[in-house]
Amino acid sequence: MTLAELQTKFQAGILENDRTVLASIADSRKTDRATLFAVYYDAYRMRLAEFLSNDFPILRTCLGDEVFGRLVEDYILSAPSRQRNARWYGAGLPDFMHETAPWRANRGAIDLARFERALSDAFDAADAPLSSIDALGDICAEDWRRIAFEFHPSLMLLDLGRGTAQIYAALAAEEEPPAIQQDEGAILFWRKDGQSFYRPLAEDERLALMEARQGKKFSAICTLLAYQGGDENVTQRVAGFLSQWFADGLVTRLSIRN
Repeated sequence: MTLAELQTKFQAGILENDRTVLASIADSRKTDRATLFAVYYDAYRMRLAEFLSNDFPILRTCLGDEVFGRLVEDYILSAPSRQRNARWYGAGLPDFMHETAPWRANRGAIDLARFERALSDAFDAADAPLSSIDALGDICAEDWRRIAFEFHPSLMLLDLGRGTAQIYAALAAEEEPPAIQQDEGAILFWRKDGQSFYRPLAEDERLALMEARQGKKFSAICTLLAYQGGDENVTQRVAGFLSQWFADGLVTRLSIRN
């Protein structure tokens, strides 16, 4: 057996608990091959468990150490590490929970996992120069209806159980969390000045932001919201959303479209 073949078998043993590699390992003077192999096998899982604990500290607090430990064991067994950068190992945990019994029965825990993952993804997203609200002053009044917007790459919108953000904040502050609600609410995630942020969105701002991200013009956004809510002050509402988007550091570019 070549060294490369031995390394491949050893890796399979670590990732898939394939013990056939033991036939190719010699006992040491102090202990047997199974014990030696177990050192590497256990160290691999402990390291992955550490990564998951670091990526999902609030989920761990929510579930408790024992239950979180079982979740980690199930995930490691179903999803061996395939990337050199362990930073991305936990990316699939929320989907794993959603698709796998018994974890799929815990809607609140799944949404917390998605929430924490979104904060991590926002932190790791690409960067882009931000546009200042002063750029609006360069646009003449008759062109306002044709303004379109581009947004920072870190921006994400998730529909999670209503109250997820409050549960996350309470657990992070070591306080008693409120109960998760059955209906959903939108949460906005983004990064600014090297820090991830989030805030729940009302339905009208969610609609406006979704339209704006699709390249819709200011006038089209106002028309949609007027149709949805029949508010005579819809233009002011959308202008208020726009002001907040600039303040949050979400807008990277303005353009005038026909």
